[in-house]
Amino acid sequence: MSYHFLPSRNFPIRWAFPPALRSLRLLFGFAVLGVLCLTVAGCGRDLGASTKGWGSVAVANGVVYATTLSGQVYALDDNGSEGVSTRWVSAVGAEGGLGGAYSSPAVGRYVYVSGIDGFLYAFDGSAGAGSAQVVWRQPQIEAEDMPPLVSSPALDEAGGIIAVGSEDGGLYAYNALTGDNLRWSPFRTEGKIWSTPVLRNGVAYFGSQDGSVYAVSLETGALIWRFDTGGAVVATPLIHKNLLIVGSFDRQLYGLGLNDGQPRWQFGAENWWWATPVSSGRAVYAASMDGNVYALDDNGVLLWTYDMGDPIVADPVLVERGLVVASQEGRVVLLRASVSAQEPPQEIASFSIRDGEIKAPLVKSSTIGFGGSNEQEVVYVGTDDGKVRRLQVLSGFTPHWCYDTEDNVLCPRN
Repeated sequence: MSYHFLPSRNFPIRWAFPPALRSLRLLFGFAVLGVLCLTVAGCGRDLGASTKGWGSVAVANGVVYATTLSGQVYALDDNGSEGVSTRWVSAVGAEGGLGGAYSSPAVGRYVYVSGIDGFLYAFDGSAGAGSAQVVWRQPQIEAEDMPPLVSSPALDEAGGIIAVGSEDGGLYAYNALTGDNLRWSPFRTEGKIWSTPVLRNGVAYFGSQDGSVYAVSLETGALIWRFDTGGAVVATPLIHKNLLIVGSFDRQLYGLGLNDGQPRWQFGAENWWWATPVSSGRAVYAASMDGNVYALDDNGVLLWTYDMGDPIVADPVLVERGLVVASQEGRVVLLRASVSAQEPPQEIASFSIRDGEIKAPLVKSSTIGFGGSNEQEVVYVGTDDGKVRRLQVLSGFTPHWCYDTEDNVLCPRN
């Protein structure tokens, strides 16, 4: 007999049993739930219970796109140290909007947002100030008890495809402009899909709560390869050279052959992998819910470890000056991102957010400095209380503004 942990939208974990024993799931689950949360690090914090979202953002061409807990989408003009202003607000129509969103928007010709209400929306904000209208919405017909979309939409702009995973176990793909369903869509898995697909060269790479990582043809919907791990896969994979790197709830980080899905290496942590790794081209930096950041070489060999002290759920980002990592509890750190085991990581700067937890991916952009000076790197941090902060990264963090998407007002920068 075997069983493992799978996440739930209303609680960070649930038990997944062999088919013959699933009728015992509720009875057994109540019996062990208290013990489990005492024994699994990071379980005590509420990763899955929010029904409105995690404060996810996306940035493109100086515009910050933020999904709100009230179920709307804001497009914010980033004015740097001078603040921020609203360009448009989504016009969904129904009370409560799209019900909230866990995931970051995808930005191309339109702004694509996965809703907790189960719909994928395409908004057109090209008219400028005011509201952005819904160009299309999928599925076209609303069904009872529609499964929410936790996965972020992934855009292949060159191929004209937008893809998203659903809690019904399907990977759905649409024409990005018209919203028409691709003829093969959906591709079915045996578990909920929280993992955001990565689209590359006509292939979608993603994980499922059935414990597998998939590579699927975007042209035909055919399975190219499947790799089975020992736990749920909710993280977005990273393509690093000829590898697909992805973490699992079996506490292993896998380096899989991009073309064949065969394991090249695996690296174990003390807790689940939720955040997506990042690559500098010379090293891979992966953050675990055990609170550690791990630097690995191309062969999965450990270079160094840095302990953040709290679980890490948000995807880290690389900037010119190093690696920016955020703990769930609100501590944002800039690390020197060395690529040698002989150079231990060094904390360059840190910034603490007093309210709200950081669960959404960090987002970076480069902007032209005020007065036309050199480019400045900026990191945007969204928190689960609906606030978005802009942090300029120099030798440390300079908070430029904080915007409260719930009250549509500026908020204290720290």
